[in-house]
Amino acid sequence: MSQATKLIALDGATISMKERHLMMGGSDRVIDIPIPSFLIEHPKGLVLFDTGCAPEVATDPEGYWGPATKFLRNIRYTPDQVVDRQIKLHGYRPEDVKFVVVSHLHLDHSGGMKLFPQAQLITFKGELPYAYWPDRKARNGFILADLLPTRGFDWRELTEDADLFGDGSVNIIKTAGHTPGECSLKVRLKRGNVILTGDTIHIRPQLETLAAMDSDYDIGEASASIRRLRDMQDSGEAALWISHDPDDWKRYEHVME
Repeated sequence: MSQATKLIALDGATISMKERHLMMGGSDRVIDIPIPSFLIEHPKGLVLFDTGCAPEVATDPEGYWGPATKFLRNIRYTPDQVVDRQIKLHGYRPEDVKFVVVSHLHLDHSGGMKLFPQAQLITFKGELPYAYWPDRKARNGFILADLLPTRGFDWRELTEDADLFGDGSVNIIKTAGHTPGECSLKVRLKRGNVILTGDTIHIRPQLETLAAMDSDYDIGEASASIRRLRDMQDSGEAALWISHDPDDWKRYEHVME
């Protein structure tokens, strides 16, 4: 069966949040969470999963993110960690990216989308309209300036799981609940399958409790999506790389084949 040839974890910002803001029932323990993006090398083209924070956040987070900085504290982010520069560090050009799969359109995942006008951007149906006009409780999580530059881009909206290249090597998995169009990405490598969870799961304790975030779009659906990924892990189908979990960032090799 076909495989992706390489999975590269791209360094990004780090922010601090209380555990209880990442999962219901969590404690007041402060966790430093990474915000990586992932580059997948495939014979038919490069795939980028998530785009991290906007370049502007590296120099003026409060000015660009506004009220969101009340909840996202201790932001550590340099211009060298912006996703286009990270791609260059690994020997590629941003214009080499053929597909950008965004797990969802929150500010820490969609900030770099505008840097890829030549790519096809992929999300699930319902995510775009919600990002432009979210529920009041969710408005601080979306930044209009991340979205507006991409209105003329080539967007593809999925309605169900999709095999990106038709060969089983890169599969986009619908794991809605955190937002209407939240998704995860399963990548088949020589070493085995890895699922990049996006924000379907924020930290590993959620796998035990299936606890969603209290600010999720649909708490029941979010919990069901956590269960789906846990079942895929427990069955041996794939390992889970939880994007925001600091232990996962330390555990996994940042270049995998």
